[in-house]
Amino acid sequence: MLVDVTHSLEPFAIDSASFVLWAGTRHFEPGSVHLAVVDPGVGTARRALALSADGRFYVGPDNGLFAVVVEEAQSISAVELQRPPGASPTFEGRDLFAPSAARLSRGEALESLGSKVEISALAPAVASGPRVVWVDRFGNLVLSLRPPVRPLRLGGVLVEELARTFGEAPPGIPFCYEGSMGRLEIGVRNGRADSVIGVGVGARVEDSETS
Repeated sequence: MLVDVTHSLEPFAIDSASFVLWAGTRHFEPGSVHLAVVDPGVGTARRALALSADGRFYVGPDNGLFAVVVEEAQSISAVELQRPPGASPTFEGRDLFAPSAARLSRGEALESLGSKVEISALAPAVASGPRVVWVDRFGNLVLSLRPPVRPLRLGGVLVEELARTFGEAPPGIPFCYEGSMGRLEIGVRNGRADSVIGVGVGARVEDSETS
């Protein structure tokens, strides 16, 4: 079975793609193979990877795309893929990553695809520190922060309202809550938090006590 998780990510947005990759694949069974290509550095010295995270396989560029998958995994191993002769330097999704994913789907061992890479050597998240990692289609801001739910500041706006559900929050006012994926989120009941606050992916977030 082939599942197309999304083709609607913002171009070049590696940080948000890393979160969506983890969020969209975390419940797949061990043995599933996930091909992900958000690769503005295609053809450069950045490595090409295949990795196993809690038994699920991932194939794509080592540019921070796998940062959240690696962070969340209990067990992980990785190999560096080698570009085959004649592969296009601008289309490695077709010529390198897709064939490698196909080999894994046929049952080939991860170790047969390339040389071992130490997990500590994998590229970290593109951005660091508390930030917005995703904006869903309702305009809710998914943050890199975990609970407890607390007042936060982003885009110059202090979000003091806290709630458990949208129904508990007052309409039109940004509020903080724990989202379904275990991250803090900022929402607006009957509105869009991204528009009300005026921020998007990558926006910095501060605890109100330190801002």
